[in-house]
Amino acid sequence: MNEQRFIGSLTGLRFVAAATVAIGHGAPSLAQGLLPELIAQVSSIGMTMFFVLSGFVLWLNYAERLQSQPLGSALREFAVARFARLYPMYAVIALAVVAYVVIARGLSAPSLGFILTMTQAWFPVQNGTMLVAVVPSLQHLWSISVELFFYLLFPFVCLLFAAVVRLQTIIWIALVNIVTFALTIAAAFTFGDALLRAVAPSLTQNGMQWLTYYSPYLHIAQFLAGCLAAMIYGNRADASVGDGERRCVRLLFWLSLVSLICAPVLLFLQPRLPGWSFAIELAVRLIEISGFSIVFVAASRYGHAPWLSSRALIIGGECSYSIYLLHPFLIRLAMIGKSDAPGALELALRLGLFVAIATAMAWITYMLIEAPSRAWLRRAFRTSAPRDVIHARPV
Repeated sequence: MNEQRFIGSLTGLRFVAAATVAIGHGAPSLAQGLLPELIAQVSSIGMTMFFVLSGFVLWLNYAERLQSQPLGSALREFAVARFARLYPMYAVIALAVVAYVVIARGLSAPSLGFILTMTQAWFPVQNGTMLVAVVPSLQHLWSISVELFFYLLFPFVCLLFAAVVRLQTIIWIALVNIVTFALTIAAAFTFGDALLRAVAPSLTQNGMQWLTYYSPYLHIAQFLAGCLAAMIYGNRADASVGDGERRCVRLLFWLSLVSLICAPVLLFLQPRLPGWSFAIELAVRLIEISGFSIVFVAASRYGHAPWLSSRALIIGGECSYSIYLLHPFLIRLAMIGKSDAPGALELALRLGLFVAIATAMAWITYMLIEAPSRAWLRRAFRTSAPRDVIHARPV
């Protein structure tokens, strides 16, 4: 594996995640029926992909610094880098929409504070309304709020795992994380309603949706899975790979891909099989957390899915953050001239057009806002860019 493939695979994965979310959100707007309803399920799979990938990338770029350098300077570099990565483009979108909403119908100051500080997903309710939905057109920013929560958690994760170096130990911790995740999901679905009635009695609708999807707390295990997958990658980065290991990774990679492809189908069937609802929910969550961990290691260390390093996907991955932020506002462009009941072919073409429009607009904002603001903030605070690669021998 060379460095370019490694960088390309991770960047390409970022585009796949952003495009998956956009497609899932766009399908119900473009058509009605079973097919768009099925396609819509891929958005939640894409969100989990973002969260696991976040842990993977953060660990590779920052863990060594936080574990080996003076903690104060390492934390400062980490904080500046992540603020520069997230906030400028977020602020442009949030301020533009909030200004419109304030002028059009007014909005309470506390709600604005939660949105502008990226904390809207951390708390359940504001004046009887789920906080992430106070401004419906900014509801998709809940995941950025979750990401900020991960950033605050990450230094503690680095210190907690600083002494863990043996591959077997990392794998055991990863398995414990998955089992703990399953138990936490079971507890949330069993006791969640009672908990919400106690801590947020004014939230009479969508409480369980906030607890199990929008809040950062059940996503922590997904972020940790990404960190642990990166630890496995780092452990094997300089090791030779035997035929047995290669065959095992190949088998796990394809099993993970097939499972991840089946996950949206299970979510589609979930409301149609109420007796199996919890079992399906648990199965999908476990498929996501384990499947993406395996795919990321297999793609970055063992060279699977080399198409992730193609130039088109790298360009898309570079502006994936803007794709995610902008895509809800661009769907109407893909709806121009559509028929009343588009068939499967028209739906596929329009979804492709939607992703292309979102990517083109995102590339413009990346060049005009994201990249310049990030570079300016790093210069202003005199911090360096993170390490982007870990050296590994070809496999």
